This record gives sequence, structure tokens and C-alpha cells, in this order.
Amino acid sequence: MSRLTTSLLALAACLAPAAALAEPAPPPADDGLPGKILLESRLRHESVEQDGYGLDAEALTVRTRFGWESPEVSGLQVLVEVENVAAVIDDYSSPLHPDPLRPAIADEEITELNRAQVALTGLKDTEVVLGRQRIVLGNGRFLGNSAWRQNEQTFDGVRAVSTALKPVTLTYAWIGRVNRPLGRDHPQGVWKGDVHVGQAESDTPIGQASLYGLLIDLDNAPAQSSATVGARLAGARAFGDSLSLTWELEYARQSDYGDNPGAFDLDYRLASAGMKGGRWSAALVYERLEGDGTYGFQTPLASGHGVQGWSDVIGATPAFGVQDVFVRGQVQLDAPGLEKPVTLKAEAHDFHDSDGEVRLGRELDAAVVVPFQKRWSVELKGARFESEHPMYRDTVKGWVSVEFRY
Repeated sequence: MSRLTTSLLALAACLAPAAALAEPAPPPADDGLPGKILLESRLRHESVEQDGYGLDAEALTVRTRFGWESPEVSGLQVLVEVENVAAVIDDYSSPLHPDPLRPAIADEEITELNRAQVALTGLKDTEVVLGRQRIVLGNGRFLGNSAWRQNEQTFDGVRAVSTALKPVTLTYAWIGRVNRPLGRDHPQGVWKGDVHVGQAESDTPIGQASLYGLLIDLDNAPAQSSATVGARLAGARAFGDSLSLTWELEYARQSDYGDNPGAFDLDYRLASAGMKGGRWSAALVYERLEGDGTYGFQTPLASGHGVQGWSDVIGATPAFGVQDVFVRGQVQLDAPGLEKPVTLKAEAHDFHDSDGEVRLGRELDAAVVVPFQKRWSVELKGARFESEHPMYRDTVKGWVSVEFRY
């Protein structure tokens, strides 16, 4: 019996006792606990085959979050959430337990306070959140919660969102601590410093426009400190009965900041054009992160998974930069017995250095997401990266996930 088969049987065994609770009735409004119970769990099998290692990596991990969000009282709302990550199969190189014979899977076993925040909801047209919280700026390309990893990235600080200047929405955040997916016991699992984030966004006749800036000054990771300012436009225009043209344009400029020992000025560019119908979409995308031979344009606080292929082989931007030209698409299909449609996704990437002269590799990705009942979903996902460049290794990754959200 293969290890994957064993893992899937273990997955089924773990889920069987919970299946009867898949559709719990909500507590009576008058007799139940006030506020909202937060409960979600994700059981995932991940396998990695990568050139250069004697053994493959295999992980069966379960992530559980449990918390409570209070009702609003006198303009205040409290949220507390605990997160646990446990490994049923741990045949992989983890952040705290590296194994030179196996590829890395960045899911460490941990129990931690994931979120602990107070929201000031009584202000007119403005919400302020203080404490440990989830922050995602725009599409998460520069600031996000790294939701793909079992231990998500959260931030200690304050965030304010205001619509007082309609139609403009203003966002500001100050972050003093970054709780990274590596876990608090890892030497780089927690970044401390002084991070300022600002964004102004508004709907326009040609799409949603946003201006943003990030000032990142990290005490224990000075090489990741930088100042980035940028602008983004994303929109769609309908034509015909059910078709729309879609587009994205983005530009950002990054320079050294704070205690960063380097000196650089680098560009980020993105352009996308696509089509979408009622239940499908497709796009051609060009993304370029510049490198000057010494430094590359970095996004250290981003939700990194999937932005340059799902394999994550190309993570931090190399000194020669990265140019990624890819096509992506998805379609939703009805399936017998399911209330919600099945989603199929696929991407194909071609990577070069930022000058477009040296090929770094190519990648194919595919996934299917199957929702069943009301709170459950299953995802099967795979990525294949191939390269002849000495910095990158041929890699095949596969995932089978089951997720429950209360």
C-alpha cells in the first residue's frame, strides 16, 4: 500500500467522527453563547519530489483554529483565536527540524495565539482594530496572511479603515511584530520592528484604482527592510450578452530603507488581459520583479504561495530578478448531488531573469475544488516545475486537502 493511500485512509478515519457534525444546528439566539464561535480545520497531505534529495518528502498535517468573536457592545468587539498544527506523518524537512535527505515542507507543529484583537466599531465611517490580527492589503502581493501554509501569518499592531472620504477608502496600518508561518521558535519566525502601511483605493470608470506604500524597518531582519510605493488598476468591461474583458496594471518602486545595509532602486511591473464569462475566466499575465545583479525586488510580508507558480520553487527574488509570463484559467461545473459547483483551475508559467535573457524554468499547475454539504470542501492540487538553471531543481508537488469551516 502506498504512503499516499495510507495517508488518505488516515484522513478518512480522522474525518469520520466529525462527519456527523458537518451540519450542526446553530444555537438558539436567546440561550446560546453570545457572539460567534470560530471553528475551522484543514487536514492536508502534501508530497514533494525534488532533484538532489535522496528521499521524497511527505506530510500529513492537521490545522485547527478555535476562537470566539464577541457581539458589539458600546462600540467595541473582541476576537480571540487559538491555532494548533499537528503532524500525523512528518517525513519532511521542517523549519525547526531540517532533514538534509528530504525536501522542505514549511509546516511546523505549533500551538499559538493566532489572533487577539479589539475592534472599535462605534466610529462613524471608520473601523480601528488593535492587537494581533490578520491583515491583507489588496490581493496580498505585498502584505498578506500566507493562508496556504497551515500556520498563517498574523501581525501585532493597529489597523484603521475609513470610508469618510467617499468614494475613496483609506487604509493605514502600523505593525510592530510579524508572526511568520515558520513559528515563534524559529530564529526568523518572528520579525520585530517598525512597519507602516498605507493605501487609498476607489472605483473609477476604468476599474478599481489604488495607491499604496509600505515602509518596512525590521530590527532582526535588516536586509528585508525597504520602502515601496506603487499604483494598481484592475477592471472589467462587459460586451455581448455574457462576456467581459478584464485587465490589471500595476507598477511599484522599491528602495533601501531603515537599517538595510544595501543600496538599491528596483521596479515591479504587472500587466494582465483576459476574458470571463458567467462561470469561467482566463487571462494572460506578465509580471516582472527587477534585479540589479546584487539585489532583487522583494516582498517579505506577502502571501507568497502561488504568485510565481504553486510549486514555490522561486521564492525570494534572486539578484538577477524574475520575469514570469503565464496563462491562468478556471471554470465552474455542476456535479450531481452537490449544491455548489466544482471549480477547476490551471496555470502555465515561463520564467526568465528580469532582462528576459536567461530561462529559469517552466511550470504547470492544476487543481480541482469540490464543495460538499455546507461547510466542507475537498481540494486536489498539483504543481510540476522543470528547470535547467543551476539555482533551481526539478520539483513535483501534490496536495490533497479537506477543510471544514463552522
